[in-house]
Amino acid sequence: MVELRIVNPIAEAKAATSQANRFSPASRPATLDGKTIGLFWNSKAGGEIGLARTKEQLQRLYPTSHFRDYFAELGVAFVRRASITQLDRMAAECVAVVGATAD
Repeated sequence: MVELRIVNPIAEAKAATSQANRFSPASRPATLDGKTIGLFWNSKAGGEIGLARTKEQLQRLYPTSHFRDYFAELGVAFVRRASITQLDRMAAECVAVVGATAD
């Protein structure tokens, strides 16, 4: 006799377990006017275009804001990510960061 075994391949999400890393949400500024906004790109194709358009729109909404561009420091070619030092720098220099990981 042949036996058919059905297995459910759905795993429990780590976020739903006691092993999940828990972080409080970042504080939100009341406005972006006059603030420094970071634009982070990991080198994926099209991400730079999305960031340029985002910057244009944010400049229209918040004309006194300042922008800093960040390019992922670690990795190769199209598999790049921010270093811990770079993440700390973005947190110290900006009140908000927009990240693009487009394809």
